[in-house]
Amino acid sequence: MTRLLHFTDMHLRQNQPGTADNPKRLSRLMPAALDRLTGRIKELAPEVVVMTGDLLDVPDEVIAGETPDGQSHQAWIDDVVKDFGLIKDWFDGTSVAYVVVPGNHDHEGAFNRVFGDTSGARDLAGFRFFCFWDELASDSQPQRSGNHQNQFRSAMSAAKHDYPQIHVQHYMIDPPTLSRGKRYEYKDAVAMKSCIEESGRVRAVLSGHYHPGSLVTGVGGVIYSLPPAFCEAPHAFRVYDFPGDGPPAVTDHALDD
Repeated sequence: MTRLLHFTDMHLRQNQPGTADNPKRLSRLMPAALDRLTGRIKELAPEVVVMTGDLLDVPDEVIAGETPDGQSHQAWIDDVVKDFGLIKDWFDGTSVAYVVVPGNHDHEGAFNRVFGDTSGARDLAGFRFFCFWDELASDSQPQRSGNHQNQFRSAMSAAKHDYPQIHVQHYMIDPPTLSRGKRYEYKDAVAMKSCIEESGRVRAVLSGHYHPGSLVTGVGGVIYSLPPAFCEAPHAFRVYDFPGDGPPAVTDHALDD
């Protein structure tokens, strides 16, 4: 059996000034929440910890190369790098293997400075993890394109990737989700789902972005899973216990249990 622990959408700010615009996103409480999560990781003993984006709550203006206040853009980026560094130090301190991708509230350049390019394939705990750094289209619907689309096609069909896979990404494939006038699933979600299930290679697709969370089981036992946002009380996370074959046992947890 292989155990994974998955959390998402932390929206942390410590060195960055201020907090998330949405008051439910408890950005400035997240460093302490990570300290609490350390204890749960020790208790649950996963082989891999997965974080599926929006580690930070970087203002849209900063991501666009501007500034929301009197502080310079470079000063903001310096603070963003420090906040990513805080999180990387936390991951390293758990002494557990981890997989992490950025989300739409993370500054990719700063993320890359701290974590490196985490996209691509990595073998851990008997699985091949494929990490995708995808994007939002102009209508705010997720899309996969360019090298990431090529990586996805290779994962589905190349002989060298005929291996049990887990896909890690910020955006969701299933279920189709409309909220606040926006589509949360990929533009090509139906085709992506069909490829995944026809391949017989993928055991789980782990994502984030949609804060209420969801869990769907597809053809062949593939799970499409995103836990509720960690930044919002009760600070949820999800655990998967994968047997040798078949779908995993999935359990929901929260720091405030």
